[in-house]
Amino acid sequence: MSVVPFPTPGRWTWESARGRTRAVRVSPHAGPGLLALSLWRDDRCVGSVHLTPEEAASLVGRLSEALAGLAAPPAPAPPAPGPVEDRLEHLERRLRALEEGTPPA
Repeated sequence: MSVVPFPTPGRWTWESARGRTRAVRVSPHAGPGLLALSLWRDDRCVGSVHLTPEEAASLVGRLSEALAGLAAPPAPAPPAPGPVEDRLEHLERRLRALEEGTPPA
């Protein structure tokens, strides 16, 4: 089996961040109205899927949602107060009370 040289007009390739031997290729097939996504390792196609325009649009939407989630990761929760923080807060309350001239609690 031979492999058609790539790229040709109307086809796009993205190489993997894990290594240049892996890639995703996208090519439209106007006749049947499908979009082919194929997985490549070196110069060999190891898998493909043909999507309708509706399926491709759904994929693009989900990719956009995933990217939005990566762009703004949630802020980490502040650590729960421990014994040291509790003691510090108690000392700060006592200091405020002494400065205000009221008896400490």
